[in-house]
Amino acid sequence: MENRRFTVGIVSVYLFSVGLLSEMIFDRIRFDESRTVLLKELDEHTHRLHERLMEMEREGVVER
Repeated sequence: MENRRFTVGIVSVYLFSVGLLSEMIFDRIRFDESRTVLLKELDEHTHRLHERLMEMEREGVVER
């Protein structure tokens, strides 16, 4: 009886640990996906701003 209780305890701790680590991995993957989308949008906005500033410089509105 004592041996069985010990085995159940070890298996429970193992399953809990695997579940916790799996959740950490999936959470990290989801975070990376959302970060990638945000960085892509930021890069697009930066590129458009740079194009607009170059256009304004060509028109003579902005001097460097």
